[in-house]
Amino acid sequence: MEAIEVDKMAAVEASHWWYLALRDALGRTLMHPELRLPSHPKVLDAGCGTGEHLRFLDQLLGPSYLGGFDVSARAVALATAKAPGADVYQSDLCDPELHVDSLDLIVSCDVICIPGIARTLRGLEKLVRNLKSGGILVLNLPAYSWLKSEHDVAVNTSERYTSGDVSRLMDQLGLEKLRLSYRLCLLLPLVAAVRLPGILKRVEPDRARSDLHLAPSAPVNRLLFRLLALENRLIARGISLPFGSSVLAIARKR
Repeated sequence: MEAIEVDKMAAVEASHWWYLALRDALGRTLMHPELRLPSHPKVLDAGCGTGEHLRFLDQLLGPSYLGGFDVSARAVALATAKAPGADVYQSDLCDPELHVDSLDLIVSCDVICIPGIARTLRGLEKLVRNLKSGGILVLNLPAYSWLKSEHDVAVNTSERYTSGDVSRLMDQLGLEKLRLSYRLCLLLPLVAAVRLPGILKRVEPDRARSDLHLAPSAPVNRLLFRLLALENRLIARGISLPFGSSVLAIARKR
């Protein structure tokens, strides 16, 4: 990812509706009694980006270990500043370095889609081996290849997925699926309309810009978040939404 996109992510992820809604979805599902996370779990953010999720997971779970890695040195530096108590380091999901022997929770949001499933599978298998029995893996991924646009070029996304793709990945990893749902169901027409120009035109990577540069007004930002919070309540209760621009999967190691 270009440095300008990393810096833009760091600047907006604390307040942008998309990030707020993703963290709301994580919080509602991770705190559901069905997941049975232990007190003070050992937590890893695999592809931690610029660190806002690390800060959120620390506040939500009070982990006894909180680690995060990212392939980008710039992202690691920003994440270290945002989450100074976390073990943040540079590593690659395709061959991840692990600093603890076992983990209760692994979160990876919009990371596999950059190198793709084929290149990350061995790394994912390594992460799953490091999960304790009963440990939880959480993935959030972009949906539908037809939605690939200038945004994906800007953030180096090589693949987008259906819920069936993600379900098969969970099966391949030998995990028990607890939640599998599309997200941004209500907003899919809006997302498609906004991205349509970027879908139709070819953009060189050095000229591409992500959706993060389209900053909504504060009232619109609040409205979009509230709509997604309604969806998140349904997902946390085990209701799978039929379509959306993202896929959320939560699975347990048997």
